Amino acid sequence: MYLFFYFFSSFPALALNFGVGNVPVRYLALPMLAFFTRVKKVDFLFLFCALAHLIYSLGAAGVRPFALIDFSYILGFLYILLGVGVVRKNPNAFRLFVICFWCLNIVYALYQDIFLMLGGSQDWVLAHENTHDLSYAIPPVELFPFLYRVTGLFIESAPFVIYLMITHLAFSILGVSRWLRWINIFVIFLAGAKIGYVFLLLLGVSYLLSQLRLRLLKFMVGGVLLLLMFAPMLLSMIVEANAFGSLWVRLNSFYEVVLGFSSEIFGLLFGYGFVSSAQLISGDFDGPMRGIDFFSTYIYANGVLGSLFLLFPLVLWIFYNTRCLTLVQKNSSSLIVFLALLTMGSLLNFQYAYFLFVIAFSSSVHERDRICSKEAD
Repeated sequence: MYLFFYFFSSFPALALNFGVGNVPVRYLALPMLAFFTRVKKVDFLFLFCALAHLIYSLGAAGVRPFALIDFSYILGFLYILLGVGVVRKNPNAFRLFVICFWCLNIVYALYQDIFLMLGGSQDWVLAHENTHDLSYAIPPVELFPFLYRVTGLFIESAPFVIYLMITHLAFSILGVSRWLRWINIFVIFLAGAKIGYVFLLLLGVSYLLSQLRLRLLKFMVGGVLLLLMFAPMLLSMIVEANAFGSLWVRLNSFYEVVLGFSSEIFGLLFGYGFVSSAQLISGDFDGPMRGIDFFSTYIYANGVLGSLFLLFPLVLWIFYNTRCLTLVQKNSSSLIVFLALLTMGSLLNFQYAYFLFVIAFSSSVHERDRICSKEAD
């Protein structure tokens, strides 16, 4: 049974298309919910998340447009509930999956790089996915033009690097060899995604704050608030400097989304509804052009009150299950989630489920160690 769940979970970029949107193949494991009952009471918060999305999407339909993505979130939280149950029932099997899945990704990424450097066709290095635009081609790394921004078993280099960032945390919790940890960091650097460079830079800051017994999360929240307050000034400074064009485009787009979000009271409170990836590409939706960050993707869609209602159970679960992490691991988790939400705002991505599985593993192992310690006493 474990094999089926991890097999379906090993293809995050493959989906089934029924004419109304893509359904990730990992959801084929959902019938296994009937066989895995090893869940703690706190894990039923995921079931509450699924029900909350169903109730909210239907109840707010008069204010906020309904979209099929709303149903996707229901399936997504049910999949997480199943995965957490699988991890808690056999933590050793999950440990094996983490290492094997990482090896598969590294080997496949190496194959992609070598094949492209030898002039191979893009079709052969993207055969693992069917959710991307057909015109997509893996670009070279800016710092190392002879290398390519490999995707691993994911759709682009940034999602691949975010997976590797979460694996950095997983390796710390699993206590694997330092060689594997350094190889993982080296691959993050060579993969060429800008988010990876930022992660490696801030990882040192995170470690320094941990040594000073400080929480990184507080600094991040403060940084976001300062960015929103001084966004107009930063935009004018960038324009006057006539440089950092790509930064200006991103910051200006985000600022316009924030302004559009607060333009209507009902939209501010209850959101403007989800838009699909196809709509983002074509621009076939009302309102300002949304980005792919968490604010533009999720909060803009559900509003302030809606997001609080939908996310509170998830945040509660995370805080309850991360109590056993060390301060270094907590700061690493905050950094990883923060950067992931900036780059990949949809919670439907496999990486977020994988992150929650890692947290569930840590919680389960800590609880077993505590029970064994009490029995030994």
